[in-house]
Amino acid sequence: MEYIMKFIKLISWFVLPLSLSVLANDDAAVSRSNSIITQQQGDSLVQALRSDYNDTSQDCHGSPAFLCSGITFRGNKPGNYHVWNPSPNAIKSGGVSFSYLRKDSKYSKLAYGYKSGYIIYQIFRGDFAPGKIDLDYLCFFPIDAATNERDSNGCGKTPGYSGSQSCDAQNIYTAGAWSNHYYQGNANHHHQCSFNLREGASSDTTKNFAEGIKSMAKISSESFGTQNELRLGLWDQNIGNVLPIQAFFYVYGSGLGEAQSYQKDFYNTTGIAIPVIKMSLPEYSNQDVQFTFNMNEQAI
Repeated sequence: MEYIMKFIKLISWFVLPLSLSVLANDDAAVSRSNSIITQQQGDSLVQALRSDYNDTSQDCHGSPAFLCSGITFRGNKPGNYHVWNPSPNAIKSGGVSFSYLRKDSKYSKLAYGYKSGYIIYQIFRGDFAPGKIDLDYLCFFPIDAATNERDSNGCGKTPGYSGSQSCDAQNIYTAGAWSNHYYQGNANHHHQCSFNLREGASSDTTKNFAEGIKSMAKISSESFGTQNELRLGLWDQNIGNVLPIQAFFYVYGSGLGEAQSYQKDFYNTTGIAIPVIKMSLPEYSNQDVQFTFNMNEQAI
């Protein structure tokens, strides 16, 4: 079954954007608008993102669902470091915060009011990108958890909050048990526990992630207005050429200029052309996320 899954993902890989291999001197890739990015590349990217967003699989043939479905992304803003490098706060806390977005786990805003960021490929897809590394998934919080203040790479206890240690440490393995624990702490984000996603975990990481997504539905009146938090392990600085970055995105307004700055910086640093897309978050819970590509918004 594992080989069937990899074969399916291999097929999908070839119809995804060729952004990881397009170079500046590739005349065939230059569009009529003189962009290195092509319309076909952008259209394929949008099609892939829509498919991933709508795929609400509970698992990937026995492995956690984030490996083959949904959108894993990091919101950010321009700073004095490459946006794809772990930030100073991430290095200090021992992990990098992302969010996970899917038809059954959507929300209306990004952390800190961010307007832009980048999306990474799922690991099952990244396996077929020559030279790209797999990033380590550590834990999942159904709602923002102020992880920079927690121990265990941001997955553990918040100082001063009893009951904030990992769900594993408290024998919490279902959405019902998680939400009960959350409300026992007066719905305090610091009090919630994280679902373990680490390789080699003693608990079932496939079930843990599925129950984490279900936990969002248990607190839907709150979770729609506040993003979840997915913690990944640190990676080395300045290795953009091997990171599995799928797209740079913006959500509205000045976010476009931010995403374009990432695109230009990444291309100038690595020689790899990554498309900029718009990711429109829903205003109401009955709406879905929209992904759009515009040739006129490409900065390279």
